[in-house]
Amino acid sequence: MKNIVDLNALMASGKVAGGKKVKAHGLMANEEWVRLIDNAAKGDLEAATDLAEAYFKGSFGEKNLAKARKWCAYAAKKGHERAASLLEEIRE
Repeated sequence: MKNIVDLNALMASGKVAGGKKVKAHGLMANEEWVRLIDNAAKGDLEAATDLAEAYFKGSFGEKNLAKARKWCAYAAKKGHERAASLLEEIRE
């Protein structure tokens, strides 16, 4: 069984199991980013496309083209038109 972690509580405490300190990675640790990842992982194609676009543009920190392609390809394969269009832009 996996442990369920309350991200807000973890960020507030600044600690993980064993008492080790953790640091949020600037913009990457905000609630919108976490929501997009959660929804995309659950199959929400709009969230997957938004997440891909955020990685492509660097909206949540540094650009990550590999992750942008991954999420965009997932949504495009499922028929999401904006994802297919964005995937072409990422490949250029």
